[in-house]
Formats: sequence, C-alpha cells, structure tokens
Amino acid sequence: MSLLAFPTEVEELRERIALNAFADEVLEECIRDRLSLKASLDRFLAKVTGRMGACGGAVLTRDEALNKAAFGFGDLGGEDPWTLLTGRADGLHRVAGKVLLCQRLDVAGTEVGQVGFLFDEILCTEEAARERLDCVAEELDAVLTTIHTAAEKQTLIEQINLALSNRVFEAGLDEAVAVLHRCVGFQKLVFVWRDSVNADHLFYRMYRDGELEFHNERPHPGMETAIKEQGLDLLSPERHRLRVVLGIDGAVENVLVSGAKRADWLGKVLVLAGPDGFSTFALDLVRLLAEMARERLVDHNRERRHLAQFFPGPVINALLRETHYQEKFLAPREEKIAILYADINGFTKLSEQVLEQPSVIGRFVDDWSAGAVDILWRHGGTFDKMVGDCIIGLFGPPFYQEAPEQRALAAARAAREILDFTIAYGEKHLAEKLSKHPDFARGLGLAIGINLCPACVGTMGPNQDLTAFSSGMNTTARLQSLAGFREILAMDSVVEALRGMPEAQAFAFSEMDEAKVKNVSKPIRFARVG
Repeated sequence: MSLLAFPTEVEELRERIALNAFADEVLEECIRDRLSLKASLDRFLAKVTGRMGACGGAVLTRDEALNKAAFGFGDLGGEDPWTLLTGRADGLHRVAGKVLLCQRLDVAGTEVGQVGFLFDEILCTEEAARERLDCVAEELDAVLTTIHTAAEKQTLIEQINLALSNRVFEAGLDEAVAVLHRCVGFQKLVFVWRDSVNADHLFYRMYRDGELEFHNERPHPGMETAIKEQGLDLLSPERHRLRVVLGIDGAVENVLVSGAKRADWLGKVLVLAGPDGFSTFALDLVRLLAEMARERLVDHNRERRHLAQFFPGPVINALLRETHYQEKFLAPREEKIAILYADINGFTKLSEQVLEQPSVIGRFVDDWSAGAVDILWRHGGTFDKMVGDCIIGLFGPPFYQEAPEQRALAAARAAREILDFTIAYGEKHLAEKLSKHPDFARGLGLAIGINLCPACVGTMGPNQDLTAFSSGMNTTARLQSLAGFREILAMDSVVEALRGMPEAQAFAFSEMDEAKVKNVSKPIRFARVG
C-alpha cells in the first residue's frame, strides 16, 4: 500500500485536484445523509484511505459536544489513533516499519484537529505527499470547523441560558454578559429595560470590557438625563437616541419587544464591538443574548407583577435581589402582625344613590383603593386583599424587621392617613354629588379596625397570594364592622402596645369598651382612636 509518484507535474496536479474533489464528494454525501460526526469520519477515512492507497487513516478532533475524540480505519501499525497522531509534527514519520503522513487541521489559524494516513512506503517526494494530503485536509478542515463552530455556539447558548436562569435577574444578566465577553470581546454593552410595575421607570446596566460599570444605583449622568428628558421614547424601535447619548454611535442595537404597541416595548440591548468589529459568529451570539434576555425579562416581569399585588416597588426590588426570597420571606410562618381593615361608610347606598352607573362605581373604587394602598405601603404595610370596598392591610411582612409595637404604630398611622385621604377624596371629586343626598351631607366616611395578634402569614393557595390566617383576622373584621362614621377602633392589644411609646403620643384612646360579636366566643375589648 504505497503513495505513488507521477512522472510529470501536470499529472501530479491532476491527482491533487482529483483528491480534493473526491474528499469533497465524500463529505457532501455525509452531509446529505445527515450522518453524525463518527459515521461521517468512518465513511471518509474508509474511502480516502483506499483512494490514496494507504494502509489506514486516523483523525483527532472534537466531537459535537466539543469533547476530544479519535477516529481510525484500517491498519494503523498496531497503534490506536491517539498514540499514532498525538504529538506528531506535520510531515513524514516512521512508525512500526511503515510511513506516517500527517497534518494539522485548521481554518484561519484555529486548530480543529489532526489527520494522518499510514503507508507501506511513499514513492513520491515528501513535498508532493504533503500537498496531496493538504488537498484532502482542506475539505475536512471546513466541515470540522462548521461542526465545531455550531458546537461552540450551542455550548455558549447553554452557558448564557444557565446564567440567565439565576433567580436574581440582574445577577444573571451580569453572568450572561461575562460569558458573551469571553467569547466576543466587545468594548461596551448597555441593557435598558422598563419596569413592569412602574411603567414610566427604566432600569439599566452598562458594561465595559465585560465588567459592570454603571447601573441605577451607580448612575451614569448621561443616561439619567436621557431617561428624565425622554423616558420610554428611548426604547422606541424607530429611535436611536441611546447611541448618541452614550457615545456609542456604531453600536449594534437589538430592540426587545413583545408586540407592536408602545406598551409592548420591553427594552434594548446595545453592543459596541472591539477595534476589529464583529464577525458573523459574534453578531449571531449578540442577537441570541438579546433574545434570551428578552425571554428571561418576560418571566422576570411576570414575577414582578405578581409581587406588585402586595408590595411597593422598593420592597419588590429588595425581594428579587434574594435568590431564595420565596423560601426566606414569603413561605408561611407564624408572626405577630398588625392588621388593618378599612371599609367605606354606607358604600351600598353610595353606589345606588350617588355613583349610580357601574362604570362610575368601578372608577371610584379603583381610584380610592389605589390611594389607600399607596398609604399602606408608605407606612410599611402589605396589601392583603380587597373584599368589596374593604381594604385589608398587614404590617410586618415580608421582612419582619420592626418590633410588634412598631407594627401596631404603623397600622395606626396608616389608618389615620387613609381616613384623611378618604375625606379629602370626597371633597375633591364627589362634593357636588354628595351634597344632593342628605345621607352624605357630611361627605365620605370610613370605618376602620386595627389589631395586633399572631397569625400564619405567607403566600398560600393555588394563586400563591400573600395573606394571613388566624382568629385575629376574623376579630379585626368584626371590630371594623362596629366602627361608626369616620371612626377608628383599636383592639386592646394595639392600645397596650402603643401606651407609653413617645412616637404614639399623637394618638388618644377612649376608655376600653367591650362588645359581643358574631363567631367570636368572648366579647372583644377595644378603644376608639382619636
């Protein structure tokens, strides 16, 4: 089995061209037949070994999973492909009485493997032998590079996806950007996205050489000014103001959207290449990062919106910075909490006689409850739910940092402010309508009950809503039902907690009263709050 010589240069050239075409045809067949790398190289080595007149052939490379792999065919002189080729320089080598002709496989300086064929003897010159092998290797280079590029891309996609799966969205984004930078080597990357809870607010993270440089809590002056002046227009697919503001006019821009409307603008990713620009491979990875970040952002926004039913933005931000926030803060636990029930006086009559139209009733409830919940939040409360026109607030969750007495004080302060807000709301928006009805001549009123008691608090039920369960919740509801026009009633536990507190001097309490209420075995003790 010998590598033959040809008498003329023309015949030698024809042989090289024929070898190149033969190798190309074999590899094309493998692609058409959708063969795996192993099946492709088994076929390739068998056919090319025979065509070249060799005893056997071997290839070292990486497989579809980028793991080192060796492939062999025929007589390899008692060696396996690894030992036959590993450490061999390009050219001819004596192996077990035979001659090995081998060459590295590479494209544009990127090594993708090594190929070699074993002969009983080589009759042509070493230069001719190496040129023939180069004609075969040239076709193999291209196929292996394509496989390796695809495998490398898939590996990077998996790494980016794993990074973005971090429960803390910003931390996952930082990890994903670092993965991309190790491969692509960009100069700057900017990620801007809208807050799904406060639609007018934008978050951003800016990276230089893969490292986080600026973000909302370490502001970039130009970005802050642009957000203040242009707001959500910065996310417009038709506008490219961010490039100018940030001095990255040549950056590649990917717009993150979930639909065609303005409300569907999610964010933007801008990436500035290094001095040599982006290859097609790099551009594809940048696009993939943007798309995967968009998908993760959709999930993140869904999570934020769920939490926004109960907590204000700063609390949501603090929760989502914790990897295991659900288990740490929201899993059901028994705590001593303050509870507030606030119900509009005469709401049924108000709806029938004053508001009348269902749409007007709906707008009133929506506006009033939004203001009441904002007050709850300002005083550190959590919004449990709304039952009819009754607002229920909890003081303590999710972090339970304050002492029970402070929770009771926060509930009392919130109760007074919600009452004041309700009175002012009626005077501003309903004064004319209310004045026409004798029952509402005094304006809007609110009946409030506050309590301090143990409860099981956390996210529960099929919808994982945050709520509390205890006999104290029922007692608070009954207490609130006893309250009159513009009256705040506090259970004895609240009165005892606030007595003697310097911060509670603004509150005056009546003498303790008792009342028997439905479904509560003992009379409840309470005081009126002035």
